[in-house]
Amino acid sequence: MDLSARDDQKGNPVDWWFMYKVSGKSTSTSGMTVKGDEYLYFDAGAPANATLVMSPHRVTNGGALPATLNQLYAANGVTGAHLGWFFYNDEDPITGITNSVRGHTKGVLAFDIQSDTGFWLIQSTPKFPPRGSYSFPSTGMPNAQTLLCITLQSAAVAQSIAKQMFVAQQPNVYLASKIPPDLAGDPNDARGKLMQNQVASGTTPVQVVIPFHSKGGVKFMSIAKNSTWGLDFYNDLVGPTLHENLDVETWEHDPTPPPLQSDKVHTVVDMKGIDLSSLGIHLAWPEADDHAKLCISARSEQVHFICIGDMNFTIAQRKRGGGTTAFQCEPLWESISGILRDVAPFPHVRAGRTGKAAGVSRASTPRGSRGTAKKFRGVTKKSRVTAQKPRGVTKKTRGAAKKPRKPATGRRKPRR
Repeated sequence: MDLSARDDQKGNPVDWWFMYKVSGKSTSTSGMTVKGDEYLYFDAGAPANATLVMSPHRVTNGGALPATLNQLYAANGVTGAHLGWFFYNDEDPITGITNSVRGHTKGVLAFDIQSDTGFWLIQSTPKFPPRGSYSFPSTGMPNAQTLLCITLQSAAVAQSIAKQMFVAQQPNVYLASKIPPDLAGDPNDARGKLMQNQVASGTTPVQVVIPFHSKGGVKFMSIAKNSTWGLDFYNDLVGPTLHENLDVETWEHDPTPPPLQSDKVHTVVDMKGIDLSSLGIHLAWPEADDHAKLCISARSEQVHFICIGDMNFTIAQRKRGGGTTAFQCEPLWESISGILRDVAPFPHVRAGRTGKAAGVSRASTPRGSRGTAKKFRGVTKKSRVTAQKPRGVTKKTRGAAKKPRKPATGRRKPRR
């Protein structure tokens, strides 16, 4: 069975797609009403000048999301197949139980060994996907949600992702197919272990960064850590791995970390909401109504990453496993950068390079301030290393990780 992400138009195979489901609590300056099942859409087939667009479909019926997942629902129960898949979510849609010990992860990993295909859906909606047939939970409507689906280059890529999940994300798998006969002879294959809801145990801090490719050759990088890693996911892992200043839009109902990354050079700034007016759509919602797991490179960067994942930018998430997946797509980055609003008053510039930095917003920071553009770091030898200790973090920093670090004196004002 050939597996792939399916597009929003006709359900045809597509290399990857991204969705931003709007908040059902959105406000409008044009009298537009929403139910919370509407979504913005973008995929790999979009032209270079494309933007995020409002889909004519709804997450409840039609479009890329059900078209992709219906491949698995239709194949459920087929015997003798080479197909394997599992659904994972820390908020189980079958039992209604929230698992706060396993990773703060939500998604679907599917592979077919005979056709050497697969896809990975990374999403933020609690209690989704359901068992039996496709539907979207009403509990996911009030808040905005992010989703990324990637057609994998091969079934072996699914195996690599599963290895990372097993030791770092530690997902709560609540529904899975039968283990394909192809895996029966390898009890150590992480795909089979996860399909039986097994994850690595122990208290050893783990971070894992793996590069991989989509079927169409697009470079992605999956960045993850386990529950005992102890430091902030965005400040101490994502930013230093990408060597980027980051703008983060996530569910932030808990205290957020300070903005300075562990390399003492870059910053992570939390956004205050979404405004779609730059796309010609008169809808907006605050972070309080946004369950997204999204971050992007700041405008001060010459190379622009988009990261879609599982983790919130909160101190409480240091105790949960999870990850994010980084990739580059300039038109999508432009769209997302344009809808982020109310940037915190921290400059996205290197300290000491621009003189007066305090009070400069992301929107007013000039492009190109970082100088020479960087190559995608997902394929470097350094980023392929699976480290037990966070890179560039001293023992002193690790010991103080559970307390919010104070910004360097004179560099930045503390946030709310």
